[in-house]
Amino acid sequence: MIESIRLKRKQTDAIAIGDVVQYHSGTFVVINILGIEAKPNRDNDYSVFYYCLGQLYGSPDLSADYLTTENELRFTPEQYGNIPQVGDIFFDNTIGIWVRILEIREAFFVGKSLRVRFKFTPIKEWSREKMERAFNDARERHMKLIKGPALHK
Repeated sequence: MIESIRLKRKQTDAIAIGDVVQYHSGTFVVINILGIEAKPNRDNDYSVFYYCLGQLYGSPDLSADYLTTENELRFTPEQYGNIPQVGDIFFDNTIGIWVRILEIREAFFVGKSLRVRFKFTPIKEWSREKMERAFNDARERHMKLIKGPALHK
């Protein structure tokens, strides 16, 4: 299961795809970084907000049952400024998964309504093996073993 997560970090703290993070009550792997917002605080240090897609560790793959598909959406004149673009990622409430727009296949007007045919693809969730690799990498970064003196019996 993929969720939208918002992570606040210090300017000096990096974020990358594959990072393991605790978010609310779950452990997630960052599988996509959607946006970044930097805001200075009182000390002129920056807090950085990362808007990400995180995959919940151990959750079922909800995208596995879906294929790339096309769909036509209608937009009124009030919505013209918010028409999705190629590459946009959003949550499809109808089927309950995250999707990416691959193509705009067709656009035409019917009266004042704009009809747009999009080609969508599900955001694929990481395999169990890839998730485990991310967890192992995170453990290695945070758990450094130091060789000590040999013990003699």
